[in-house]
Amino acid sequence: MDEKKDKNLAGLQAGNISYSYRNHKVLKNVSFELPKGKAAALLGANGSGKSTLLSILSGIRHSGVPGDGSVPFYTYCDGEHTSDLFQDKKSCSRIISYVPQEDPLMPELSVKDNLLLWYSGSKAGFQSALQSHAIAALDITPFMNKPVRALSGGMRKRVSLAAALINNPEVLLLDEPASALDLSFKAELRNYLRELRENGTTLLISTHDEEDLDICDIAFLLKDGVLSSISPALRGEELLKLIR
Repeated sequence: MDEKKDKNLAGLQAGNISYSYRNHKVLKNVSFELPKGKAAALLGANGSGKSTLLSILSGIRHSGVPGDGSVPFYTYCDGEHTSDLFQDKKSCSRIISYVPQEDPLMPELSVKDNLLLWYSGSKAGFQSALQSHAIAALDITPFMNKPVRALSGGMRKRVSLAAALINNPEVLLLDEPASALDLSFKAELRNYLRELRENGTTLLISTHDEEDLDICDIAFLLKDGVLSSISPALRGEELLKLIR
């Protein structure tokens, strides 16, 4: 790969990412590019490795070394500087935020205390962070002092998103963000994610919902451990044939 060209490409670049559960190879030399400010859908059947890939990209899990000896890489370029997200964990936590399928919140704590657990800035900056457009648009202020266990599923999802966005990340990884939500909140969530993308946040969304493709510029299919690019315009039986 041309190193100079790579550094001038704004966005995420990853390559040679592999992972095995015991003797089962879930990811096989996965490589992709996701330009800055674009949204990509990550599609695949249950058990195809989507959650595993997102956990590696978030820094929670480590990629294995492919059998051919190639070296996994994962970088982010903001247009001027390139960060090695596998080697520089501080940059990874600053640039990348992750919303898993199951919310990571502490149910006995209030919404405010949960957000404070995730916030990495100063106490003085916390109120400013809450007033940022990305957080304010989630409309969680009326619930700040409520324990998370008292919230509905939709409101917990809002708080999970707020926790992921509280440090103003460049990239947001979402693992089936609309699962277990009612139709009304699914539509509201998609509108919110579309607005994030329009404001420059880079999105990678693992999903089973065709409607999520409407907000995506790019689509990836993970099948038999291999990641490939497909058209984000595919729908219905044509899309299902590729996933099966």
